[in-house]
Amino acid sequence: MDLREDDFNNVNPGEPRILIPEEGWYPARATDYEAKRYGGWGEKLIVLWMVFTSKDKSSFKMLNRYYNLQRDMGKRLKFGPLHDYRKDWVAANGGRLPVDRSRLPPAIFQGNMFLVEVLTVKRDSKGRPLSSSFYWSKIGRVIRPIEEGERWEGLPVEPLNSSE
Repeated sequence: MDLREDDFNNVNPGEPRILIPEEGWYPARATDYEAKRYGGWGEKLIVLWMVFTSKDKSSFKMLNRYYNLQRDMGKRLKFGPLHDYRKDWVAANGGRLPVDRSRLPPAIFQGNMFLVEVLTVKRDSKGRPLSSSFYWSKIGRVIRPIEEGERWEGLPVEPLNSSE
């Protein structure tokens, strides 16, 4: 296939990458989720989070939390004891394990406010450093639910103690 100069005037830019300049803990609300296949990385569960970047919740950025998906021989999702999805689900459940180990519905993330950890991606998929103009943010983990009426001084939120 021949390439022309015009072919470069309307390129597909790919998925947008959003950067929150300061890493740390932020209040957030999950808005949606989907499963998606990524070439060599396999299937991923992607949870979309509205991360609030102002105390009054008037400003926010939409960030993703990615989970590796594996399925057993019966095509059931596998979330073992140390899988990131299970750990985030337990954190979203106030640190309590599920009553039934085989039920981890994503509805636990929806409709509630959570404290999440925002990380900055500074390396590409091969571990090479990125130029700072290519940095982007992602959700690293769910910390805990935010209680009704809970307040914080600024953003990112300061941990309650240094052991967090």
